[in-house]
Amino acid sequence: MDSSSRFTDRRSVDARAARAARWMLALGVTLLSSACAQVPPAAEETYKPTPGQVGKDVVWVPSPPAVVERMLDIAKVTRDDFVMDLGSGDGRNIIAAGRRGARAVGVEFNPDLVGLSNRNAARQGVADRASFVQGDMFAADISQASVLALFLLTDNLRRLTPKFIDMKPGSRIVVNYFGIDGWQPDYEEEMKSDCEPWCVIKLYIVPARVAGKWRLAEGELELEQRFQVLFGTYTANGKKADITNARMEGDRIRFGIGGVQYTGRVQGSRMEGERSGGATGAWTAQR
Repeated sequence: MDSSSRFTDRRSVDARAARAARWMLALGVTLLSSACAQVPPAAEETYKPTPGQVGKDVVWVPSPPAVVERMLDIAKVTRDDFVMDLGSGDGRNIIAAGRRGARAVGVEFNPDLVGLSNRNAARQGVADRASFVQGDMFAADISQASVLALFLLTDNLRRLTPKFIDMKPGSRIVVNYFGIDGWQPDYEEEMKSDCEPWCVIKLYIVPARVAGKWRLAEGELELEQRFQVLFGTYTANGKKADITNARMEGDRIRFGIGGVQYTGRVQGSRMEGERSGGATGAWTAQR
């Protein structure tokens, strides 16, 4: 599947579960260069996917090219990125990322689509950067990706959310139309032209995990976290106050205590940054 629209085919999921397990995917450097579907020459010449065709977990519908390009714009894809698409269809997301110089890999269960995608990449001169492997998107290793470019149903995205949260803070997940349950997009845009009918692009930036207790020089900060949104309290000299304006963007954190604004970066069990407003200067916090 591509950054294409997909509709869950629930009747096929149970019947093909055993087959899906055999395609457990471990992506690594060697796999990126060697994995390729073997398709008979005759099939190579004649295979053409049909929008709406049934897949393992979804039905394939392609995204308009303008949407694909805008998704990569919003995710700010550069040659320094490693882009992945889960359910990559005819490969248009990955090939577009390859044209921007990024290293890119698509994971697709349908071997005919994998073969087609690799041929498309070769025709467009990006086969050295854009490749496709046959596998189950729910088993794929996405830990090294800096960008995911996806067009999946909300139910598919919900199943993948635990893996999303385990990605490196600052990784970008850009999706077409369907969003991630409970996770407010960091950015959302509806295209008004060159797009029909799937035209809403949403960007999610994977946040560092900061929930828990942190010790500052003057007191204790206790944080709760719902994706990039933070809640919590600050206790000093026996007095407790709610924090305000608290949010993550990747490994960047901001929050307010009284009239003081704190901004900084999270590095594992340590945070540090600068204060502004009612007080100024550097601050640090330790778990």
